[in-house]
Amino acid sequence: MILNKIKNIPHKLRREIYKVPPLQAIKEQSHQKAVDYHAPFLPLLDKQGESLVDTMRRNGSCLISLAELNLSTTEQMMARAFSLADKLRATPQLDQADQVKKSEIGPEKSDIHEFPEFLFWALETKLLDIIENYVQLPILYQGFAVRRSVANGKYTGVRRWHIDWEDRCVIKVIIYLNDVADGGGAYQYIERRKTLEAIKALNYYNLGYISDTEMSKAVSTVDWTTCLGKQGSVIISDTSNVFHRAQPPTNQDRYSITFCYTSANPLVIWPNPPVSRQKWDVIDSQLNHRQKSCLTKRKFS
Repeated sequence: MILNKIKNIPHKLRREIYKVPPLQAIKEQSHQKAVDYHAPFLPLLDKQGESLVDTMRRNGSCLISLAELNLSTTEQMMARAFSLADKLRATPQLDQADQVKKSEIGPEKSDIHEFPEFLFWALETKLLDIIENYVQLPILYQGFAVRRSVANGKYTGVRRWHIDWEDRCVIKVIIYLNDVADGGGAYQYIERRKTLEAIKALNYYNLGYISDTEMSKAVSTVDWTTCLGKQGSVIISDTSNVFHRAQPPTNQDRYSITFCYTSANPLVIWPNPPVSRQKWDVIDSQLNHRQKSCLTKRKFS
């Protein structure tokens, strides 16, 4: 009853309320009860899936290739991702609104739609099985983001260390759309145990961004994991349980697409891209019940 009432409070205030020890204890008990209830319904995993989940639980992140993941809709999804990346490649760095150079560039609002190629890939059974077993609860697909990280070496925004707070588990599936070598803006993270130590050392309880200088005092740079990889490398990371950042690129721009998942009852639900009812009816007719259960209701344009 108490938790249900708290859900109606704005999410930032709700996050602070949950820090109160008695309420935190109630929330933990409620979470464990939900995990225990859902345990018999978790899908079975193959050996690869088990290995990925084990690595995630141990480190908070894992690295695999699209070829190894071997999902049936990868070719269509990547073709669409490359087409958006090509548009970003032609996008000037200059922000017309404030006349400053951008470090991170995403598509124009007019270029963002509910692309079936992305949705079908994000809802592939094998991928959902892996994420659900890690989260241990019913899951929600929150959407995608395509990004160009400009090679200007600037430490701004998500290029600084941080932890996502929108849910107990926030799973990001990041795919490189070009080769990422040293100086190419690789994804970096600090494994779970070291992250917990850093949270205490930095007194990181109000969230926000942490500089390299601050982080190096809490965690040696030797323990900063840099995910270098070829085009098609896939990083699966629980960004609510590991310090992470996009390393500032210096040698070349980085292009990537990120898919996001949370539990079915997160603190925050992101808005969905626009879609016409006619287009959605076509998409919806190709989804099974399990896939539909991972989606929020769509607003039609």
